Parts: sequence; C-alpha cells; structure tokens
Amino acid sequence: MDTLKRIRAWIIGPKSDFPLFLVVLVLANLVAANVFFRIDLTSRRSYSLSEASRSAIRTLEEPLSVKVFFTRNLPAPYNSVERYLGDLLVEYNGVGNRRFSYSFYDMEKNENKDLAESYGIRPAQIQELKNDEVGIKNAYMGLAIVYSDAIEAMNDITSADGLEYRLTTTIARTTAKANALSGLAGKVKLTVYASSSLKAFGIQDYDKLDAIVRKAFDSVNAKYRDRLEYSFADVADQAEIDRVSSTYGVQKINWSAQRGIASGSGLLGIVVENGDKSRSLPLSLVRGIFGGYAVAGIDSLEARIDENLQALTATTLVVGYITGHGEKSLYDNRQGAAALNALTADSYELKELSLEKEDIPASMTTLVINGPRTPFSKEELYKIDQFIMRGGSVLALIDPFDEQMPQNGMYGAQPTYLPIESGLNALLEKYGAKLGRNYVMDSECYIARQQGQPEMPLYYVPIIDRKGMNQESTVSKNLSSVIFLKAGEVTSLVGEGAKGERTATPLVSSSAESWLMADRINLVPYTIAKPAADKLARHDLALLLEGRFESAFEKTPEPEGEAQTESTAFETSTYLARSVQRGKILVVGTSEISGPALLDGSGRQPVAIFLRNALDYLAGNEDLNPMRTKGLGLDELDKTKPALRAVVKSVNQYGLPLLVALAGLFAWRARVRRRERIQAFYSRSSSQKVENQ
Repeated sequence: MDTLKRIRAWIIGPKSDFPLFLVVLVLANLVAANVFFRIDLTSRRSYSLSEASRSAIRTLEEPLSVKVFFTRNLPAPYNSVERYLGDLLVEYNGVGNRRFSYSFYDMEKNENKDLAESYGIRPAQIQELKNDEVGIKNAYMGLAIVYSDAIEAMNDITSADGLEYRLTTTIARTTAKANALSGLAGKVKLTVYASSSLKAFGIQDYDKLDAIVRKAFDSVNAKYRDRLEYSFADVADQAEIDRVSSTYGVQKINWSAQRGIASGSGLLGIVVENGDKSRSLPLSLVRGIFGGYAVAGIDSLEARIDENLQALTATTLVVGYITGHGEKSLYDNRQGAAALNALTADSYELKELSLEKEDIPASMTTLVINGPRTPFSKEELYKIDQFIMRGGSVLALIDPFDEQMPQNGMYGAQPTYLPIESGLNALLEKYGAKLGRNYVMDSECYIARQQGQPEMPLYYVPIIDRKGMNQESTVSKNLSSVIFLKAGEVTSLVGEGAKGERTATPLVSSSAESWLMADRINLVPYTIAKPAADKLARHDLALLLEGRFESAFEKTPEPEGEAQTESTAFETSTYLARSVQRGKILVVGTSEISGPALLDGSGRQPVAIFLRNALDYLAGNEDLNPMRTKGLGLDELDKTKPALRAVVKSVNQYGLPLLVALAGLFAWRARVRRRERIQAFYSRSSSQKVENQ
C-alpha cells in the first residue's frame, strides 16, 4: 500500500511531469505513424484523391501491386516527381482495403535493373548539371502495375501534372484485362424477354430458347466469376409489353389475325442491366429456306452477351467515329484528327464507322461526328437517332461553312465559304440545339505578332477565359485560355417546360465583346471591323444536351431505291419514339479544335483537356475529369483593361517610392518634434530648479 501511495504521489507531483511527457510523446508518434489524416485546403482538392481513384481501388477483387523503379537523387525538377508519386501511393494505400500495395526499388542494384527491363520499364535520358557542366544521365522513371496475370507499365513519369489521372486510368485498364466487370457495383442482371404467344407460329427451337440462352449465360458467367444473374420473363400482358419495350428498347413483334391465331403482339430480346444502365440485344426472326421461322444469331449468342457486358463497364471503350461524309481523317497528321486519335488512345479506341454500310454495334455507347461536309442519308440519320434513343452519347463537332480555296491559285484570291448541308442541323434542332450559319468574332482573341509589323487581332480565333467556361460542369470546370477557331454559334432550343426531361447547359461562351459574322464571310484580319457596342454580346460555342429526347422520326424510314421485301406474318419494330435511357449530346460549333493547329502532343493544353473531359463525360467516366485540372498551372490572373494596367504600373513605379519618401519624411518630422518636446521638458525642469533655489 505504501508503494502504491508513493507511486500515486509521484504521478501527481511535479517530478513526474517530464518523464510522462516523454511517454505521451512516444505514444502519440506511434499512433500517428499508423493513423493519420491531413486536410486539403486547396480549391481544387489538388492534394486529395479523386473519387474515381478511390472507386478504382475499393473495387479491387484481387491484390494489386505497384512496383516503382525510380532512380534516386535526380536533379530538379525530377526529384519532386518521385516525392509526389510516393505521397500519391500512400493515399492509394490508405483506401486499398489490404488489396493494394506498392514498393520502391533501389535502381543502383543490377538485379533491379533487370527486373525493370522485364516489366518493360526503360531508362530515359535527362540533362544533369554537375561541376558546372551539362551532361546526360540515364534514369529510370517508371512503374509497373501487376494485377492477377495482367501487367501494365508506365514509362517516362517526368512530371507530376496529370500523374493521378495516368495512374488511375492505368489501374482501371489493368483490372479490366483480368475482369471486365471490375468497375461495376453489384451483380449484372441478364433477362430474356420472350412471349410464349409466339410459339403458335412454330418458330424453330423457340421452346428451347430458355435452355439455349442459359447455356451461353453459364459460359459467360464463369468467365466473369459469377457476377451475373439470369432470369427468363414470359410477358403476355399488353401494358407490360409496351412498358418493357419503351423502357429497355426490346424488340416488339406484332401480328395480325391468321389461321386461327388472334392478332396480338409479343416481345423477343435480351436485356443486360446494372443499376440505371442497360443494353438491349435484339433476337431477330428469319424465314427458313423451306418455310417457317427461326431465331437468328443463336450461334453467336455468347459473344454478343460478352460484347454488351463490356459496354456497361467504365474502362477502355470503343468509340464510333463516323466516316463517309468528308469528316476529318483519324490518320491525317496535317489536316485531319490524328492528334485527337493519339490524345485519346490511352483510354479509348476511335473506330471508324460507315453508317451507309453497317449498323452501330451494340457495344458502342459513344459516337464522334467530326466535321462532316456532305449530306447524311435518311437511313444514316435514323441510325444516329435511334442510337440516341437507346441512351447513346454523341460528340458533334459541326462546322458552319466549308472553306473552298481558289482553284486557279491566283495571288491574293480569297477563299469562298459555302454553308454545309449535312442534315445534322435539322436533326440536332429536334433535340434542342440550333447551329448558326455564322462565325463568332471576339475581341478577346489571339493576337498575331510579327517583327516590324503592328499587332493583328485574329477575331475568328477567340481565347475563352474562365468566365466563358462553365464552372459548374466537370467538362469545363477550372479551364481557361481555351482557344477556339472558326466557331459558329450554338443556341439552345430547350424551353422551360422541358427542364425536367431535358437540360441544355452552355459549356463554352465567347466574351461580352463578341459579335456574329453571318453575311459575306471574309476572314482577312485587316478587313474585319468591330461593330458598335450595342451589337456586342456573348454567344455560346458549345452546348451540352442531357435527358430523355423525342425521336426526330415518326417511324422507321422506308429503304430508298430498294425493292419491297417479302411479306411475313410478323411486323417487327425496334423503333423508339422516346429515349429509353438518359442520353448526352455535346454540340460544338467547330471541328477545328480537333485538328493539329490547336491540339498539342502532350495533351496539357486547355483545349486538349476540354476534349478529353468531353469524351470522358459522354462515355460515363466523368469522375476522371477533376484529376486533369488539379495542377495549379491552370490558375491565371484576371485580365484588366489597358487603362487600369497603366494606372497600376504608375502607382508601382512612382506611387510606392513617393509613399516611402513621404513616410520617411513623416518619421523624420515626428522624431524632430519628439526631440523638441524632450528638450522643452528638461528646459522647464531646469528653470524650475533654479527658481526654487
């Protein structure tokens, strides 16, 4: 008892303060080493993981390992990249749920160099300043991501800009190789809709359809590790038939009364569904050689199910690139869209698609229409329309005019500008976007500067500042200094009554000092005159339409120039009068932003980021967009008028020195007055002492 009392007295007394402080300090450090947090106070969350990164790590189904091969003690600016990469991997590890790990390898050891080579990590040559001399040094700056039996290498990690985006998309691509459904939450439902009333027509193997589809389902389900659920629905009620057909786009089959069979309708199709996303696989009926009917496509059912399952994932996607109407070529580096193709190659495969020769594959969820020059046929426009009705997304880069250069090559001859009649203008108007027959001129534009020549504003090359970029949308948020070229106005036709079903969001707008050139198009800079102030206003250059759209067609158009097909007992209809899922249409009034004149190879220019953000948003990967604009390099000062700049400059040059001089004079006079007061005080004191004596 005495011992306990002495211990208690020692703890309570002052002698224990310092030893207890040391114990608390050690314990606090042990806790902080394992449980820590930090607060990101930057406006763009520049030092925090984006939700897309967190989702990619949380949905890992197997252990994922990141092996970093980075040479130590690199010169600036490469040394900061390694530090940032390490901090980033710590953040990933914090949400990895024990399925994420990383390790740094000492690149001074030869065995680690061999290991890096085996993963495809190659050394890069960098400049190094040493002993007042500039030399070349081989440095490893890469990593390898290992997941299951899939391996992805990242070379040339030379900058912290966009590093989280590169790392997250590479992780998503790696996991997709092992499991295409790794990005989806919960199980995927596969439902067969087949009305039993169709059995009356003696369709071959129709009574075995459930078993046939289930066999293909079991094979696909085994591949995707039991991530699928199967169900077979016999829909007979007419109201339910209409609901399923309008909700999922399942093919509806109608027939008239014949041979003792009453008129009616039924469903035949497969729906793959996950959350609010779904894909429909139509099962067509074909006539046999010796009469009767059969279900087409049964032999390739497994591949078609697999194709539609991949369309539900948010990883690497195949994007349809429409061709056949003078669009920019994906392989033309001089005037085409080769730069766009290279810019998006890390996440998307832009696949050329001729609507005249083929239908839009079920696996495609996004289309790009880039600068068409010639008309679309009615059948082609119908395919685009029904693609949108099924929830597809479209990026439409539409030029208002076709610039025709003079044929005779006469010096000084100007090009002519012919309005483009592709048929897309009328189609887009049905959805709520009107393309103007004009060019938008802007006072806030690119200024051409040549030695010995006066500055020449190129009004047809607007430079969009932060105020002109919609800061609420992830496509355009945090962007500024985005250059557009030869852009036409895009106007919203979405009324207030359609707000619940459709929305129209301007993403890019010109400055308040802009105007329209609609007649007598002439882009010679020195001939363009700025109009009066009352003619100046903002104009939208890019418009995002979202929601459920009404079809631009009243019915399926009849084939042009073809003989009537043989009549059958059935009237099949896949026509949708209204969207079965919410779609997205981004309309841009120019295709020039996808060409080599504006797109850079690195993809760090604002216009390149805008296009990448647009494609990710349309493809359902909008969570990736905030990662691209995390770098503080996109911040810029607000522009000021020349008069205000002159005033500020004068104040800095002359006002501040004058204020310093005045402050010094004031301080000098204050000290003089203080000295005089002190002298006067002691003088009075001395006089009083003399009088007293």
